[in-house]
Amino acid sequence: MKSTLFPLVAFSIMVFAFACTSGIKKEMTAIETLEKELTDQAARPDPDKLASLLDAYTAFVDNHPADSMAPQYLYKAINLSMGVNNGVKAMQLTDRMLNEYPKDSRMPEVIFLKAYIYENQLSNLGLALKTYQDFLSRFPEHELADDAQAAIDNLGKSPEELIREFEARAAKQAGN
Repeated sequence: MKSTLFPLVAFSIMVFAFACTSGIKKEMTAIETLEKELTDQAARPDPDKLASLLDAYTAFVDNHPADSMAPQYLYKAINLSMGVNNGVKAMQLTDRMLNEYPKDSRMPEVIFLKAYIYENQLSNLGLALKTYQDFLSRFPEHELADDAQAAIDNLGKSPEELIREFEARAAKQAGN
């Protein structure tokens, strides 16, 4: 009995593993297809396809959180949400990335994006400042550190104020 049970269990595990892998490949192929279609549309992407792609990214992460592609798709979902100006969704996804994939190599960018979302899409300058400062304290040598400092320096300033400051600096430099 034991000798017939082992091959049956091994076969069942192989079938299950193949079915799971096949499902993952189907989801990834669907995502790649949507990405290509949207890339081909370039400047005028179909809003329904953008929504479908966002749903596909998040569904993949929901269904396969341990897969190596999950954090990449979540990061893409953050950027897509920002691109369609859905700051609330982008923030939810950013928090999810920070909580579920804290060791991901994109963590500095995710924290920077969180500050950017607070500043530019949710108009919460207090939390933007706090998050930019957190970014700088954790990643002072990162390539985005100068951008974070510039964002802090200009936080809350109107375009007119920024232009006046730029003109004043330019005039001062010309006078030296």
